[in-house]
Amino acid sequence: MRNIIRNYYRKRPLQPPLEIHKREIALESLEDGAYLRHLSFAYMDRLYDYILNNKTPLHLYYSSALYENPSAQPMEAKGWIGSELIFDIDADKYQGCSESYYICVKDNQVFNAKPDSCESGGKPLEIPLVSWNCIKRALQDAVKLRDILMTDLGFKDVKIFFSGNRGFHVRISDEAVLALNSEERRLIADYVSCENLDQERVFPTQKFKREERVVFSNVEYGLRRRVKDEAGKAGILRKDRLRNEEVFTISVDELLQILPSVCVTIDKVVTMDLSRLSRFVGSLNCKSGLKVVEVTDVSKFMDYTYKDLSPFKGKISITPLVDFPGLPIYGNRIDLRRGVKVELDAEDALYVVLKGLANIYSIKSLEVKA
Repeated sequence: MRNIIRNYYRKRPLQPPLEIHKREIALESLEDGAYLRHLSFAYMDRLYDYILNNKTPLHLYYSSALYENPSAQPMEAKGWIGSELIFDIDADKYQGCSESYYICVKDNQVFNAKPDSCESGGKPLEIPLVSWNCIKRALQDAVKLRDILMTDLGFKDVKIFFSGNRGFHVRISDEAVLALNSEERRLIADYVSCENLDQERVFPTQKFKREERVVFSNVEYGLRRRVKDEAGKAGILRKDRLRNEEVFTISVDELLQILPSVCVTIDKVVTMDLSRLSRFVGSLNCKSGLKVVEVTDVSKFMDYTYKDLSPFKGKISITPLVDFPGLPIYGNRIDLRRGVKVELDAEDALYVVLKGLANIYSIKSLEVKA
């Protein structure tokens, strides 16, 4: 695996973050599994030299924060300057997208429910069952979040990134967000997710023929605009008159049905964290073997399969360590028989090996895609 990963990084695929010399760099090392933090590099050439000749990264991160001295310890000594604003959306939050298999490799056992331990000792491996359709649902929410941030809150530099595994990060690099503290970031997270919503204040009601209804004017903004627009699309926005003026109304029950569709569930801890680490764009996510990419064309990404996000092509023979007929890989399925060599597309073979379910036997052909 070391040669495969290093050959990938020899292509210099990383997208440098702004002011890398002010960022903390971190990685998980293939050689010893160590999680190394508080690294700092003056420029990208030195980072490439480190990951090609010193530690091979299974995962490679940089801080959302800018520091005066990013390699200093403890955190308080770094001299915080400011932090970009990060939102995290995972596909496993959706119904039907959170199941996993649990595998005791030494015992050659596969479970639908997590056992306390394996017969041979140790913990079972968890293999998520997230399909590519679940990934697409997460992207739809990421796009919705971007629209809220730009239209409602006026942010401009808002970008979406595929994490390389099962989710998306939405990043704001506007100068206006750098100085926000954790509490201010929490308020933004509450707004986009509709958590801690003061419903009676934001959506006051009026009585119409003995029924309390939420009232909208011709022109609305922010969350109220989004709810009104969604009600219009659903055909439940009713015209009424209030004090001789034409208004639009929906029932309270209809409001409660609409709110989840105009809000976005996020991991608030990520958004509030001033020192959050984020994956390098262009890096490998070695939970899957896929690469971290910016989503610049949403409709094109929707047409992708997971194989389009792999930087590798070719054929690899592996020796499975378990019996697993129909192992799911983002909705695709492959058959594994313990000890029986099988040749797979590079994308599938690397996924299985990185999950700890097989060893590489031989590489027939393997190229890094242009």
